[in-house]
Amino acid sequence: MRRPTPGALLAVLALAGTAACGGLTGAGEAQEPADAAGTLTVWLQTDARTLWPKSVEAATAEFHRAYPKVQVSVAYQAWTDHLSKFDAAAQARRVPDVIELGTSETAQYNAAGAFLDLAPRTAEFDNSADWQKGLADACHLDGKLYCVPYYGGTRAVVYRKDLLADAGVTRPPATWAELRSAVAALAERHRDDQGFSPFYLPGQHPYGALPFVLDAGGAIASRGPDGRWRSELSSPAAITGLKNWKSLVDAGMRGDRTANDLGAAPALAAGTAAMSFSTNGQLVKVFGPEGDPALKDRIGSFPMPSPARTGQVVPPYLGGSVLAVPAMSRHRQWATEWTRRFTATAREKEFLAGGFLANTTTLTSDDPQRAGYFQGLEHSWSVPAAENWAAVEKANLVKQMLVAIATGRATPEDATRAYGKKIEALLNTPT
Repeated sequence: MRRPTPGALLAVLALAGTAACGGLTGAGEAQEPADAAGTLTVWLQTDARTLWPKSVEAATAEFHRAYPKVQVSVAYQAWTDHLSKFDAAAQARRVPDVIELGTSETAQYNAAGAFLDLAPRTAEFDNSADWQKGLADACHLDGKLYCVPYYGGTRAVVYRKDLLADAGVTRPPATWAELRSAVAALAERHRDDQGFSPFYLPGQHPYGALPFVLDAGGAIASRGPDGRWRSELSSPAAITGLKNWKSLVDAGMRGDRTANDLGAAPALAAGTAAMSFSTNGQLVKVFGPEGDPALKDRIGSFPMPSPARTGQVVPPYLGGSVLAVPAMSRHRQWATEWTRRFTATAREKEFLAGGFLANTTTLTSDDPQRAGYFQGLEHSWSVPAAENWAAVEKANLVKQMLVAIATGRATPEDATRAYGKKIEALLNTPT
């Protein structure tokens, strides 16, 4: 998801400083009477207005039954500037009472204690015992719960059933060996077409590559006892994972290896690719208005088979959104109650029906086309919980490293060594 802007730290400090002052109580301490009046301000992304406006209405209606005199004001924000607006609001001490953030945006705010610790009320949130790990990880820090998982999105192999069948592959590959065999069969079937990719897997696609690092037992970065962050990308396990990924790139990607994953859906729709490692959104685009509606029944998904662990799937990256209550909020009880209703099981089923993942592993879709997105989620993961991870993303260091490996300009060993130093420098830059 998105990243904090350069002014974020000042706002974080303002939030944390205010939270430490008198007059603000922790979760469950201050109780608003049922007949209290006022306005609860909620910031959601425009996705909610587009994808599930009735869910917002339903949660608000349920909240009104408990607090009939409270007006709920939902303001829809854009990913491009919502954090800069939040920072400015914090400095003016006029923050929203609930804010939606992306999973990669929370670390700096969590570390500063900018959001209310909801840990004492965890059990009050539906499905909290079974939250998607990749979402929950973005909310937890040092035993505290600074946000609530909202909805998510992950990756699976999207494939053209007709193209695989034409190459003699009649069922989705279930093992790494079967996947490599399918790629080889497709390459042979289209040997005279160098514009055809059996597996579209470009270099500038971190969440198509880094899962292989986790699969092989590696990690992206870790924090040592001295408090300093270290890149783990050059560890033997991480190198193994990157070599497994590179072998699939070499076997299946015939296009521009410096590209990103946004070209996957057009390539699948045009028939210039047979498979990709993409989000559910990319799957839908293949036969959506931007693709070819005639392909609706020819598209399927399956989990990426593990090259490192027989019978397992590659641990999928799980990104998405969470909801937080700023510590500076004047209506933290109302904010918590509205959040509880907006992430209730009934609403999560609606998010699932909208094409995304619910915040819990207990809710899955029976749509066979989306089957690949619901396996391996117990091992899902998010980005390192480093305050400066956003700076790493902004600098595109991981993407540059992967492009260097994918294009053969550097070996995995050399690329991870060089870029690991740059990643460490940013992660340990004082804020």
